[in-house]
Formats: sequence, C-alpha cells, structure tokens
Amino acid sequence: MEIVALILPLLAAITAWSIDRVVPTRQIGFLAIGSLLISALMLGLSALVKGLPLQLLPFDWMRIDGFVATLSLRFDAFTWVVAMMLLLGSAAGMIGLIHSLPYQLRNYGRLLALLLFHVTMILVGVAAQDSTLRVFAWGLAAMFGGIIMRLSGALPGSDTPLISIVGGIAGAVMLLVAVMWRQYVPVGPLPGALILCWSLAAFLGMGLAPFHGYVAGMSSAPAILAIFLVPLGIPLLGALTFIDMIATQGPLISEFWRTFLIVVAIVSALGTAVGAISSTRLRSLYGWHSSSVFAVVVLAAVSDLQILAYGVPVLLVTAMFSLCIIALSIAFIETRNYTDDLLKLRPRSRIGFAGVLLFVAVAATIGLPGTIGFITRWWMAEVLMVNAPWIIISILISGSILGLAWAGALSTIWRRIPKGTTPDMPVTSAIPTGFAMLGPLFFAAVLLVTGFVPQLLWKFWLVPLQDRMSFDSVITPPSMPGISLQLILTGVSVLLVAVPVFASRLRQRDIANPNDIGSTSVPPVATAESLSLLSGFVSPNQLLASIWGSIIRFGNALQWVLRLGEERYYVAGLVLGLIVVVLLLI
Repeated sequence: MEIVALILPLLAAITAWSIDRVVPTRQIGFLAIGSLLISALMLGLSALVKGLPLQLLPFDWMRIDGFVATLSLRFDAFTWVVAMMLLLGSAAGMIGLIHSLPYQLRNYGRLLALLLFHVTMILVGVAAQDSTLRVFAWGLAAMFGGIIMRLSGALPGSDTPLISIVGGIAGAVMLLVAVMWRQYVPVGPLPGALILCWSLAAFLGMGLAPFHGYVAGMSSAPAILAIFLVPLGIPLLGALTFIDMIATQGPLISEFWRTFLIVVAIVSALGTAVGAISSTRLRSLYGWHSSSVFAVVVLAAVSDLQILAYGVPVLLVTAMFSLCIIALSIAFIETRNYTDDLLKLRPRSRIGFAGVLLFVAVAATIGLPGTIGFITRWWMAEVLMVNAPWIIISILISGSILGLAWAGALSTIWRRIPKGTTPDMPVTSAIPTGFAMLGPLFFAAVLLVTGFVPQLLWKFWLVPLQDRMSFDSVITPPSMPGISLQLILTGVSVLLVAVPVFASRLRQRDIANPNDIGSTSVPPVATAESLSLLSGFVSPNQLLASIWGSIIRFGNALQWVLRLGEERYYVAGLVLGLIVVVLLLI
C-alpha cells in the first residue's frame, strides 16, 4: 500500500500533463488534490496496519569501487510525520491554487503536473535511507522548481528561476561530494573541510548565511507556489540533511567546528530576523521568516543531544505547519488585493481572517504561550539555561525581532473599514473560500492543540522517536507546563497583541474617499538599518555584486588583450620567423 502512496502522485502528474489541452485546469486540480489526499490516507493506513518503520525498495542500485548506494525508502517515526505533512500541505496548496485561478482557465495543467512531480521528488528525498538517493531527488526537485516558476509566468524576464535551478543543483553537488568523501575518511574525527562541505549544502538549501538569496528567490514567486518551494521543497531537504549529519556524525565533529556551526546559526537567525523588519512586501517578509525558522532548527540540532532527540523534530514539523499557514494566508491576501505590498493593501478587501491565521502561525514560530512553539522553547530552556544560555537567548531575541517585523504587517491587514463603505465582494472561484481555508485552519488547530496538550505529543510521537535516534545516553522526559499556567500566559500574550491593535484602530481616521489608499503601518525600518550588518552576513548582496563586477572587469581586460592579435596572422608569422632566425644563429 505504501508503494502505491508513493506512485499515485506521479501517475496523477502524468495524467495531468497528457490531458492539459482538453480538460479545464480546475478539474485537473481536483485530480491532483485527490491523488495527494489518497496518498496521505494510504500512508497513514500502512502505518496503522503494519506499524513503523515502513521499508520500501530495499535493493542496491549503484556500485562504485566498493561504494554501494541502495535504492531504499524508509518511513520511521520522524520521516513518516514529515511525509504526511508534506502530502497534506501539498493538498492544501493545490486547493489554494485552484481557488486563486480563474474559473474557465485552461492550459495550466502542466503547471499542476510539475507541482506533483516536485512533491514526489521531495517525498523521495524525505524517505531516502541512503544519502545518495536524496542527492538525486534534491537535484530533480530543483529543476522542477525552476521550471514551475518560469511556467507560472509570474516572473517574466527574471533570472530567478534559473538561479533557483543552479543553486539547487549546486547544493546537491556539494552534498554528493560530502557523501562520497565520507566513505573514504578513516575512523576518527571528521575533517573540517568535509564538515564544511556537508554544512554548506544544507545551509544553501535552507537559505542560511550567506545563501539567503536562494530562498529569497523562491519566495519571490506567488505565495501559492512558494508553499511548494519553501516549506515543502529544497529547504526541507536541507534541514533533514543537517539533522542527519548531526544525528549520525555528531560525535565525530570536533568542538571547534561545533562552535563554528553554532555561531553561523546564531548569525543566520538574528540576521534573517533583522532583514524581515525592513520588508514592506509579504513575500519578502516570508522569505526572511523562512530562513530564520530553519536557522533555529539548525541551532537547536547542534546545541545539545537531548534537544536533538525531542526538540528538533518538533521544531521542524512546527516550521512546516507555520510556513504553510503563512503562505496560504498570503496567497489569500494576494487573491483579494492583486498585490502583496503592504503599502497597497485595500482596506475593504476582507482579509482580517487571513490575518488571524497569520498571527497563529507567527505565534507558534516565535514561541508565544498557547502554541507548540512555546512548549518547544520551554523544553530547550531547561537544558540550555544550564549548559549554553546564550543559545536560548539568541533564539528568544530572533523570535522577538520576527514578532516586531510581523507587527507592522498585521496592523496593516487588520485596518478598520472606513465608515460609510461596504466590504468588497468575494472573489468568484470554482472552490468556495471556506473550503479553500480548511487547510490552514486545520494546521492552525494542530499548532494550538499540541501547545495546550503537549503530553499527547510526547507520549504518541516523541517517545517512539527515541528508537529512531538510537542514542547511547538515556533521554529524560522534559517537564510539562500545566493548563492553568498555559492559560495565564496565553491571556497575557493576547493582551500584549490586542491592546496595541485596538488602540491603533481607535486612532485611525476615516478615509474621505473609499477608493483612496490611506497611510499604512510600515515596519520599523530604522531598526533594520541600524542592524544591517547582521542581515549583510546572511545576504551579502553588495559583496557578491562587487565580486561579480570584478569578474566582469577582468573578462573585459582579457578580451582586450586577446583582441590585439585577433585576425592578425602576420603577427604569428613574424614571431615564428624570429624563432627560426634565432635557431639558425644558434
């Protein structure tokens, strides 16, 4: 049954590609949604009937000089949850995509087919038991992602699709070098160059320092496509790659390189959070937010063994849930405003509910009480406040800066409708708005329920997960905050958010002309400018531009030198003649 769950989206992609010109896109979308949901159902039933882990295709597929690569997929307590979230998130993204497309649109079935191909490759990369197989899935997913951005027509004349392909393949090549290199390293501590190569591949996939431009390019696509490219795309494989490196090779990493990785992760978390403050477009803010979330995952993974066992899996899955909610909410806002620019959002577009979902996702990301993000940071603080307090402090500071960045966006989204005006009419679509929002509603409910009842999460998932990690040391269970404490802290958090928002709504002036675009809240750019050095480390655009300019100047100088002898064959003859004369004289 599990092999059918893997092949079904691939068969649906082939079908969607073949019937593109004869069937409306919305009907092809229903086929894609059904295939993803059925795959998720089959994978869930297989886990219930057979139990975990689920092993698929266990045979050798590559032999190179004693090196054996196995074509083997394995769904254990960790990868099974990630795969289920991947399928459900992709189905929610498909529903949102169909909702945002015109009713009678045709000839976009190939876009849906490519999305299904992309989901299949990411699913293979998630379940790949052999890192070499993940490399091939990574490269194919990068190619599909770039073609998706180009085929969507949303970035005409832009180099972003090509850059995403090149960047993704570069990360896959670095991972392949690290995997092959590891086979020939003698027993003992890992070489620093190998650790650096392996980490750079993961950092490039997640958009950490200094590769944020890669994730920023993918997040510049329409938000409904960014859900496939960012939380359910190459960044997910990058995070899994780094987690596998720490879980399997962690004891072989020296203290110097572990400290180096911690410093890079802290700079990435703080730098991306600072970059988010200066964003006035929701897509750009989403890109910075994504890199910051994955930086926290890396920081937690490399900090401590216990946190790696029960904190990192929760952080990664929480990142997937929250980033999917944010992308779907931004897509809903784009559908009603035809833009993601905070300065151009119309006050009558009825996007307040999307703002509520955004708030829940951001709250889970930065760790506000009442969400699973708070529980995870509670567990991490128990360990890190004794061993490495600067790590948990860095995580809290980056979360606070992210909350500041989203405060301006939420205040703009929650603007009061001017007096004397009526809200805009709902968008006409083949899928009702309520049905399209079921996905983010379900994801938000999971973030809240697991936050209030973390005992269920620990008992039914994290305890079985310890067998997958197979550590020598005993992992002690963390403490669980009570419901009463959760309710008190949640009430305080809501008041801290609700009071400023209500006060700002009271201060708003009525807009005389309903069609005018009034002033909106702009993020505190001054703070971002004062801390621009941090974001410069994460995305060194000026440095890269100067390096590129130097290469161009060197190329022009070399071209000028070569042009001196271009089509001047007599110069070559003269040189040869001089050589002959010298030889005769000798």
